[in-house]
Amino acid sequence: MAPRLWLTLALTALAAAAAAAPASAQGTAAPEAAGQEQAMAAWDRASAPGPWHAFLAQRVGKWKVSGRVWNDPAGEPSESKGEAQLDLILGGRFLQEHLKGTSGKLSFEGEGLLGCDNSANTLTWVWVDSMGTMMSVLTGPAGDVGKPVEMRGKLTDPATGRIINLRVVLTFLSPDEFKWEYFGSPEGYEEARMMEMVYTRAR
Repeated sequence: MAPRLWLTLALTALAAAAAAAPASAQGTAAPEAAGQEQAMAAWDRASAPGPWHAFLAQRVGKWKVSGRVWNDPAGEPSESKGEAQLDLILGGRFLQEHLKGTSGKLSFEGEGLLGCDNSANTLTWVWVDSMGTMMSVLTGPAGDVGKPVEMRGKLTDPATGRIINLRVVLTFLSPDEFKWEYFGSPEGYEEARMMEMVYTRAR
């Protein structure tokens, strides 16, 4: 049985059992069946690609990436360059990124996954790269399609062990340009700009 079907039936069974508790076992069969059908229909609607997925589909292609990293919020940032390939996966439900870049003499690779949860109306960004062993997971309200999205998450600072609260703003500047802005606030400190990544469509 597919995981989605199993989960749907399990949740529906719990709801049907609670609703039909006073009734006899013989009288609950029809309500349970109807409840399962309604739940399956809701899952089908939630799992179908929607407006945000169609918008993200427009990001598919090759991109040039220009990055800036602030080790000192008051100082000059270091710069990086890279190229990214963005593709839709799993029937248009998620936007997958593969990035290769350089910063000075350092080369790095990264993988990202961006998706919209129709049920929760949220966008979630998952990122991993060759410069660390952590997985960044950031989530925020989806809002209007194409408008800036603010996502939040956490990571552990390897140097101090402190938790850093992350805030990331994704802004779609045009069909051929978008940017990520990263801000961080270690526990007990004010928020500071950490990084900016600007994507320009390769021609």
